[in-house]
Amino acid sequence: MRGNMVSGTGLLQSLLVLGVASVKAANSSLPIVDLGYAFHQAQYSISNQSNVYYNFSNIRYAAPPLGNLRFAATEAPLNNRSAGVQDGSYGNICPQAFANWQIGALSLNPGASNENEDCLFLDVVVPQYVYDNKASKSPSPVIVWFYGGGFTLGSKYSAGNPTGLLDQSLDTESKGQVWVGFNYRLGAMGWMNGPDFAVAGGTPNAGLYDQQMALQWVQDNIHLFGGDPSQVTVMGESAGGGSITHHITAYGAGNNTNLFQQAILQSPAFIPTSLKNTTNTAFANFLVFANVSTLEEARQLDTLTLQTANKKAQALAFYGTFSFGPAPDGTYVPDLPGKLLLEGKYNKNLSIIAAHNTNEAGHYTPPTASTSSNFTTYMKLYFPAISATTLNYLDTVLFPAIYNGSYPWTTPFQRLDTAISDFTFICSTRWLANAYGDKSHNYIFSVLPGNHTQDIPYTFFNGPISTVKNDTLAVNMQRYFTMFVENGSPNRLGLDHWVETGSEGKVMNFNATFTDTRVDTETVNERCTWWQKALYGDDWA
Repeated sequence: MRGNMVSGTGLLQSLLVLGVASVKAANSSLPIVDLGYAFHQAQYSISNQSNVYYNFSNIRYAAPPLGNLRFAATEAPLNNRSAGVQDGSYGNICPQAFANWQIGALSLNPGASNENEDCLFLDVVVPQYVYDNKASKSPSPVIVWFYGGGFTLGSKYSAGNPTGLLDQSLDTESKGQVWVGFNYRLGAMGWMNGPDFAVAGGTPNAGLYDQQMALQWVQDNIHLFGGDPSQVTVMGESAGGGSITHHITAYGAGNNTNLFQQAILQSPAFIPTSLKNTTNTAFANFLVFANVSTLEEARQLDTLTLQTANKKAQALAFYGTFSFGPAPDGTYVPDLPGKLLLEGKYNKNLSIIAAHNTNEAGHYTPPTASTSSNFTTYMKLYFPAISATTLNYLDTVLFPAIYNGSYPWTTPFQRLDTAISDFTFICSTRWLANAYGDKSHNYIFSVLPGNHTQDIPYTFFNGPISTVKNDTLAVNMQRYFTMFVENGSPNRLGLDHWVETGSEGKVMNFNATFTDTRVDTETVNERCTWWQKALYGDDWA
């Protein structure tokens, strides 16, 4: 539903005429947006470079996923106009959960005070210049941020303050961009899967429907903030980037083609789960920990019991993995995204930046993997249906136990690390480049040690911080990104030229002391070609 922008004074007068008694006093110096179903007032936000922004915080973009809406597809937000002006003071993050390998033991800590199933909120951050002049200037491009966290952790603001990134858009021709960050359901609440779950009345991959609803909200409402719904760039890291990959291939490209026009995928990550039994087992474990026998019974439980069951189920994940995440469901996710890209079943009308770091899987590879036999042990855990012939091919041909420097690994740990990095994090960046005719702009983040998530403080740089080793590099990355958001190419006057990937697999290399162009040998290889075919056992075919 499209709404209207009104002044603080005008809104108060309108509500008084309507007889609304419970109106919170509005600060007339700050704008109020009428979304049709609710009124929201901005707060000021000032960046490190002293630019002024309006932050419309904690806007509901969907109905609370409670009761019968638990484990179900997302529904539109309820009409809440009678509550008066919302100022963003009420809002929650979705319930979080850790695996034992992440924290060393099962944690049933209730979590932060703002963890709550009623968590489907978003923030809009817009430069004051863009908002105040939206009636007289062309609408501005929009960035929609998808956070990471293994589909079990994270929130719309966990990556940091977006105003530093938006600062670099204020010297473009459009003079500013609009940022949207949103929460989506996590763990069992958002990523339960499997035929048994679906038959029981659940919606597999409900988190994807949350994300789709947020994108639809942008289409319907972002014009009220000065944003252009026809110029939307989705941007996400880790699970956020993996989610975007699933939206690119949603329904085998039968839908979602008008919700965004560009994508920046940073270390797009997800475990390529393709077995129905694997997802059925996660659902069964959840019901056991919830002490119920049906999904309908689970829907009636109190939230603390549900969150505890979620934490216990997540705790079971073996090292480097998570119990819940996207998986084929025959509908939104008809198959693994890599296969869909290979088969041409994806949204082809996009401009793409895809990226990875140089040490993606270091923290996701078990430190005890010190013998060659650990490789086959973990391949069986990741791919339970893998045949003896295929496992032998991985073990002797694709990843031979040769440590003399002729392969990218010189220890058993590095060998396993390379495989996990391939299928979880990095090969999809090459698959995306191929899918878009090798015209994408890809990059590698090589600031040592190049760990997964290490580039996020650079993306959201907003002043000196210990996790950023080179402030100039951070600002330059932001300038590339905002120029891409502006016109589909990251190239910008004063910065090194960023070439398209081409058939050679060229990428921009972001290093602590320099930037240059190199060939991405980590993804341009026979390993990534093999992984894309998903020959390790797949009963969704």
